[in-house]
Amino acid sequence: MKHPFFKNPAIFIWYILFWLTVSVIQFYFELSIYNLDIAITLVDVVVSNVVLALLGVGVWYVVIGGVNEKRSQMYIVLYHLVAMLFLVSFWMWITNQIDILLFDDETAKAHFNRVLPGKAGVGALIYILILVFYYTFFYYDRLKEKSKEEARLKELVTATQLNELKSQINPHFLFNSLNSVSYLTVAEPEKAREMVIKLSSFLRYSLKHKENELVSIDQEIEHIKLYLEIEKVRFGDKLQVDFHVEGCDKCQIPNMILQPLYENAIKYGVYETTSNVCIKTRIYRDGNSMVFVLSNNYEADAHNKKGEGIGLYNIRQRLGLVYGDSTLLKIKDENQIFTVTLEIPQIKKML
Repeated sequence: MKHPFFKNPAIFIWYILFWLTVSVIQFYFELSIYNLDIAITLVDVVVSNVVLALLGVGVWYVVIGGVNEKRSQMYIVLYHLVAMLFLVSFWMWITNQIDILLFDDETAKAHFNRVLPGKAGVGALIYILILVFYYTFFYYDRLKEKSKEEARLKELVTATQLNELKSQINPHFLFNSLNSVSYLTVAEPEKAREMVIKLSSFLRYSLKHKENELVSIDQEIEHIKLYLEIEKVRFGDKLQVDFHVEGCDKCQIPNMILQPLYENAIKYGVYETTSNVCIKTRIYRDGNSMVFVLSNNYEADAHNKKGEGIGLYNIRQRLGLVYGDSTLLKIKDENQIFTVTLEIPQIKKML
């Protein structure tokens, strides 16, 4: 793991400010308690704190070397006690050697002996403070990395679940369409040819946007209209459609999420009735949401067979995965009009 000072230069600036504060406090303390010469005290404080600050930078590698989840807490405590004794002893020795070089032996020795007890305590305290800081940074950084990894894995799981749901929808439609083509090949060859051409265009769209969860509502509506044209080849004038879109041209929507609703309307409305069925679509903005309303008439006998199948179930599941709310899909059945209302929150404008 990279050193905190290299990872975030602002921490290094705070580290310098910390040592400036310690130096001022130590200088005032030694002058007040020991009544030492100002020049000797100033040099000793500067030398001591510069050396300890440099050693403190290396304490990070002591922390990294001691991190091991298999080791007991007692081992970690003893490990740092030994490291602290070594560091403080080395620091006191090297600062004393520097003092001897700067002053005559007797002066340095007298100064060193007077401040020795206090210096040892200060060194140990500062080692502990630096240790606490490094451990805090280490575990905080690990927590952030773990959170990022969990978020990445969650996205991967969500994407996998979404693709699984889509894979359940697409073959369902393809199976129905191929059955229709099979029937029309014998009964009406020209319509079968027309349906195959439109079906290939429809499938190209499905494959093109397989990896993109969000598409513009314009693209999705064009896709739905192509789907309805394919079905209209089979049902003719028996299937009527009506679209009304208000101010949602560039809004985004999860791709292929509307198709199961139209499949449902055709299966239980158009397919199982002898009269004409009109599938009405209205899309409009409501605050920061896009509201999609689909309604179709049906015959009462056909509706008795109706139930929430895999299409509507998959839509609820996808809404739960994408928006965290599977209740955004609402169903209403009144006066032989079946209405589905779908709310798409947090609309993003296409760039």
